Amino acid sequence: MKKVFFNVRISSRERMWDTAREAARVCEPMLPAVKQRTSIKRAIDAKSGKYRLRGHVKRLLFRTLPILNRQSVAEAGDAELLYLWGAFPKDSRKPFVVELDNPFVITYYRLWAFFRRRKTLIKRFAAAQAITFMSETARQHTLALLGEGASALVPKTHTLYPFTEQNYKGNRRVGDGLTRFLFVGLGFRRKGGPELLEAFSRVFDETLRLTVIAPVEDDVIERYKHDTRITFLPPQSREELFAEYYPTHDIFIFPSLLETFGVVILEALSFGMGIITTDVYATPELVTDGVNGRLLKHPFLERTQLGELERVDCITIDRSDLAAEYTSQSLYEQLVCDLKQAITQAVQDKHTWQAGSERLFNERFAPAVWEQTLTTVIGGPAADRS
Repeated sequence: MKKVFFNVRISSRERMWDTAREAARVCEPMLPAVKQRTSIKRAIDAKSGKYRLRGHVKRLLFRTLPILNRQSVAEAGDAELLYLWGAFPKDSRKPFVVELDNPFVITYYRLWAFFRRRKTLIKRFAAAQAITFMSETARQHTLALLGEGASALVPKTHTLYPFTEQNYKGNRRVGDGLTRFLFVGLGFRRKGGPELLEAFSRVFDETLRLTVIAPVEDDVIERYKHDTRITFLPPQSREELFAEYYPTHDIFIFPSLLETFGVVILEALSFGMGIITTDVYATPELVTDGVNGRLLKHPFLERTQLGELERVDCITIDRSDLAAEYTSQSLYEQLVCDLKQAITQAVQDKHTWQAGSERLFNERFAPAVWEQTLTTVIGGPAADRS
């Protein structure tokens, strides 16, 4: 089997570690000597200011220099192929694969640097063995932004969704007549948490339950404490979510205002949950309105053309402008009304939506599909599983 070095780092997300571990299905994975951090630990470190000085220095440089993301692969040893996330290798001439979750990660999320270095980016991408994308939306969007010069790159581009097991096989839902909704998110405001709580409180149905797993301010919890149908919990480990919450809830409800893909949505999909979420960037790849849930209109962004796809682009808009928009409003009333209607509909359609999620997961995201795509990306001896 081909030896592949996966350049996971201290900042790498859990989905990246999943790729590196599960790649053993098709290759011999090699990893650097770095310890994995959970999403909760990364959030704590960010809040406490850990690594802040290093980040501050980087930001000062990035304001003026159109730097591309290049990472050391000094620990690659005798690997035959390098796999990097959002970066090019800077100290190796070995064949490499680069994965993008959105177009601008390769320039540290600076749009102006992406467009200034577009010709260089095309040249660097052309040197890659393959370019993988976390979603088809990101693939189409990146190629469109690179322009006509990117046409030669198309054959080496692949959509490789995050690895996820068929978790619905272990569900433990209770048929007691209740409909259980689940919200999971570290960014409560930008994930649409306030709109969700307001909408849920307006649906007067005692058969509903809502579990909110997020860092919610005390004053918000106090405001809804009299609604005993709502349970607030602090952020939980991924293991706890998989063992206790996804398998026992009916509907995943996640009205995010800023999302490129939403791994938690994919996780919920893998458990065969019905899903209520917002139409933003790649979420239409995870939810088909009326089939496995509801895809709600974004409260302030409209659909536009991204390559051959019509999508809500929350990526190209300046992030400071976007943050100012969603913090200037106490609530988006239309989103509240849409959520209220979707919650009511979920009581009637949850079983249909759940079956739809299982079908969609098996067609698009199942481990066998992921394995086949990664085999194509890696190529060489991995293809014959020698």
